[in-house]
Amino acid sequence: MTIMRDLDVSALSTFVHETQWNDIPTNVTRAARTLLIDSLGVLFGGLRYPTVQALGRTLRAIEPTGADSAPFARLVTLGAAATWLDADSGGSFHPQGHRLPPVPTSHPAPHSLPVLLHAALTSQQTDDALLKAFLLSNEVGMRFGVSTTLRPGLHPHGIHGPVASAIASSLLRGNPCKVTAEAILCAQAMPLAATLAVPMRGGTVRNLWTGLGAYYGAVATIQAEGGVQGSGQLVFELFEHAVSSDLSLETLSGDLGSRWHILDSYLKPYACARWIHPALDAWRAATPDVKGAINKSEIAEILVETYAFAASLKEIGTDSDLHARFSLPVCIASLALDGELDAASFLPDRLQRASLRELAERIQVREVPKFSAALPQERPTRVTVKWSDGATTMGEVRNARGNPDDPLDLSEVESKFRGNVESILDEQATEALVSSILYGSAATGHHIAEAADQVIGRFCP
Repeated sequence: MTIMRDLDVSALSTFVHETQWNDIPTNVTRAARTLLIDSLGVLFGGLRYPTVQALGRTLRAIEPTGADSAPFARLVTLGAAATWLDADSGGSFHPQGHRLPPVPTSHPAPHSLPVLLHAALTSQQTDDALLKAFLLSNEVGMRFGVSTTLRPGLHPHGIHGPVASAIASSLLRGNPCKVTAEAILCAQAMPLAATLAVPMRGGTVRNLWTGLGAYYGAVATIQAEGGVQGSGQLVFELFEHAVSSDLSLETLSGDLGSRWHILDSYLKPYACARWIHPALDAWRAATPDVKGAINKSEIAEILVETYAFAASLKEIGTDSDLHARFSLPVCIASLALDGELDAASFLPDRLQRASLRELAERIQVREVPKFSAALPQERPTRVTVKWSDGATTMGEVRNARGNPDDPLDLSEVESKFRGNVESILDEQATEALVSSILYGSAATGHHIAEAADQVIGRFCP
């Protein structure tokens, strides 16, 4: 007879309630600032997509009048927007590094952000209160990820994220520690077990998983406030045997306040699948004299030699913007033609260009066994460009930039944010967020609330 263990999350709840801002090391708060501004830019940038806007209109039309304080349409739309563009930022990998393919174990940031924006709008939370809730909720979300091994073939969105949503919601609603503990258990009893194959084949339903995860976390908080008690036994069974395995209680709750897993997360310089990033960096290394866009006629052929999982993404996919994000030829062709790969790169008018497909068809992708053997510690990739004038240039990288050991500098984070929010936020709101969140000059202001009012009022009333 199998005995189900009872998962005690009281230490996690105590940690998020009793940790004071001055107790948190500066490098941790800096990491939280960069992750928050990046995630905000990603979410706002995702709202540029016609499909996301249509989703918001559809959900608002069917949401019943007098819905509870967890607005389904708003949270799901905001969560989907964050995933639509670039939800992999903030991901963290299993500390043992043995998972192949090397899929991140958790993406809590886009799950927690919708409830933060809702709280900012409805209760005028200050920037520093939102930043603290973001940091602590994502630290716990990442701990649930790194303390378990995701089942092969599953996608992490919607699995470890609801707990971050629940914690952020509970903290910002002013709940006591006991309620937050029950909210954690209620949220983690609702994981979305969906397959990795769906987004790799262009299925945009993946983007709903994050929105639903954000909503489930918010609902879990409301349930806990109403006296619902979560089941530690159920959560232990789910994360030890069902959606994941090898639940390490020591990793989950050990060294709270001294070991910060948020420091192990990464930021993505490009709005596409993380597996493709080394090839994009290698393209830049092969073309150091190219400062911006090029004409497709300048290139005769591009050869990408990479590891197995990146090499598997060689299909020229433009059926959906998500399909394109998992297409190595499309991503390199887009970067080459435009000099950037950001929110605008995957909008319909860009994807349907004849020049994009023509250049993508000149890109050959091959696996190099020794590159595959370097996984998961490294993701080596080499790009060789044969130019139309007969010249050849080559660039090679051992790993993608944006990892903790090769982070983006603040100017790059700022530039990415500005590019993502263009046409979504006005210049004043953009400047205020960069100043307050990224550089911390006015963290007691209400700049996130003001931006939320501008964006939510437009897309998610």
